Amino acid sequence: MLKNYILLLFISLFSVAAFAGVENDSIPKNDTIPTPPRENIYSPTIGLGVGIFKFYGDILDADRGNPLIGNIAYDIHVKQRLNPFLLAKFYVLFGTISANERSAERNLNFKSNINVGGFSLEYNFNHFLPEKRIVSPFISLGIESVEFLSKTDLYDANGVEYNYWSDGSIRNLPENDPNASNSVVIQRDYVYETDMRELNYDGKGKYTERTFAIPISIGFTTHMTDHIDFTLGTALHFTFTDQIDNIIDESSGERIGSQDPNGGNDKFLMSSFSISYNFKKHDKEDEITEFTEDIDYLEFDSDDEDNDGIIDFIDECPGTPSGVEVDNKGCPLDDDEDLVPNYRDDELETREGIPVTPKGVEMTDDMIYLAYQMYMDSTGAFADIETKKIDGERRAKVKRTYRVQIGAFTDGVDADLIDKFLSVPDVDIITYGDSVTVIAVGDYDNLPDALKRKIQLTSEGFDAAIVVKKEEDGTLTSVGDEANNMSVENDHNAIINSNGLIFRIQLGAFSKKQPKNKFHNANIMEIKGDYGLWKYLYTGSFKTVEEAATKKIDLAIDFGVKDAFIVAYKNGKRIKLKDAGVSTTAKENDVKNTAIKYDKNAIKFKVQIGSYKNQLPIEVLSKFMEINGVEQVAIENGLTRYTAGEFDTYEEVMKFKDEIAEKGIGSAFVIALNGKELIPVAKAKEIIAE
Repeated sequence: MLKNYILLLFISLFSVAAFAGVENDSIPKNDTIPTPPRENIYSPTIGLGVGIFKFYGDILDADRGNPLIGNIAYDIHVKQRLNPFLLAKFYVLFGTISANERSAERNLNFKSNINVGGFSLEYNFNHFLPEKRIVSPFISLGIESVEFLSKTDLYDANGVEYNYWSDGSIRNLPENDPNASNSVVIQRDYVYETDMRELNYDGKGKYTERTFAIPISIGFTTHMTDHIDFTLGTALHFTFTDQIDNIIDESSGERIGSQDPNGGNDKFLMSSFSISYNFKKHDKEDEITEFTEDIDYLEFDSDDEDNDGIIDFIDECPGTPSGVEVDNKGCPLDDDEDLVPNYRDDELETREGIPVTPKGVEMTDDMIYLAYQMYMDSTGAFADIETKKIDGERRAKVKRTYRVQIGAFTDGVDADLIDKFLSVPDVDIITYGDSVTVIAVGDYDNLPDALKRKIQLTSEGFDAAIVVKKEEDGTLTSVGDEANNMSVENDHNAIINSNGLIFRIQLGAFSKKQPKNKFHNANIMEIKGDYGLWKYLYTGSFKTVEEAATKKIDLAIDFGVKDAFIVAYKNGKRIKLKDAGVSTTAKENDVKNTAIKYDKNAIKFKVQIGSYKNQLPIEVLSKFMEINGVEQVAIENGLTRYTAGEFDTYEEVMKFKDEIAEKGIGSAFVIALNGKELIPVAKAKEIIAE
């Protein structure tokens, strides 16, 4: 349909162009009597625009909202001037309209693709306004064809139907279901997957998804150049249908609540701006072709703004300070030709070819080398001495913060590595969402100190150590290979020993990630192991068990953390407290080996195609039936995991996943198993590659 509208525009353009080229041969020509030039009004204008579609119908009728907040829309048009005050416009509009209503009474939503092709007449108030004007207001009226395709969002990405509860939550079970106590909260995915016409709520069957509309618009056009115009306007489109949002006068029942339909047809507003080009030929004004040679034009421009005796017309250095001696071009004198004028030169007899400072003083080799280092500096090593002038005041650059990154992970971290990291006294574990974990140590205001720490950590077995800088948004970025390999003099007296005995406070280990308020906003760090447990510890470390015990009591009093216990680390490993010379409870003295033993032959890859609670939706079941070998396994919270295929290599399973995606299951993803236990895919790939 949209292609047909665009084709119609081009046909209109060529038709108008052909009409503009026809000469009126019915009037006899008189070669002896000059005829005044006629204004060529048959010159088409083509334009492109972008704007916002805002829907007005039964959904959100009580709260129409801001007309400038909606969905993006586009406009392609051709205009033809019919007379000085009236224009014909052929146009195509396309985009989407949507509405989402959430209230205690009802929960409705829809989204529709809109394609519009139409014709309108535009009046520009030429009867009342000056002929030569920059801005032209207009009003227009037209007729158009509107094509729509409306869909609604009833299911999440896993095919679970939304159930809106009175407490404002969305759950996988109705509020009056006998098993409502086992329901779980789900979130809308805002994917409009269900065709509203197919639902047939009001018994209208397969109603037509095409209608006519009357657009009424207002706006103004700014004439930027003879050929380019900028237009800003808004148009309200009155359609002849009430089916766009699938709610009509006859609609009733629980889905529309106690609010009756508004009784009118659906409308939509488009507010837009566009830029257009017109092909009108404009008469050139008379041009000056001859100049009088006997006129001294300098006599007409004798201004000398800087009062240096050289008029501005030939002054090559305007703005010379008052009293400064200048040459015949108006530039300050520079006797030694070092490009620093005499009035700013602290050394008036500089040798030829020698680099100088901004004050005109010859530079030594050391000064040249320092200037080169500052110019090439990309690490901030000279940030403390480099300054710049802002608003007339000299301000020092902000010092950068440097750290040493010793690890970065997108999956769970090996148990032995976790212990090794926690053995570093000033370690900091930073998590970005659920996907990235960064291990960093130290906090330095200069690059050399950070490099010393990196060298020391590398010697202790942290081979992945690199120096990073902390950005304003809190992220860490590498200072680059050149800075990471700079030569520094290591001071062993200033090094923090990562192999000594330290104590930490562990708050717990959990099979699921805990919410931030679990530990009452205590200063904690979290890390996920490859064995599936999330470990939580207090950020600080302690040299003695007495210090750790005191802090443990403070956590219980100030933050209500009552189940914390003390753990000890030495030489990159966690040790029993009794081996650290401490007598304590069995819980605190227990060091479990949580690492999983992997069997290379037991590693398998599968494709998970969904997880659902209770019965599968019909449309999901029909897709699953197209796949051979679908398996289902009961998992936690009453959910069932559905998988397909079993492969020994990652390449095979990825090829199978792509085949499933072609069958309409785009949310499928790869999982890995060690026997019957789920393990990270990256870990499985690592094992089979050994």
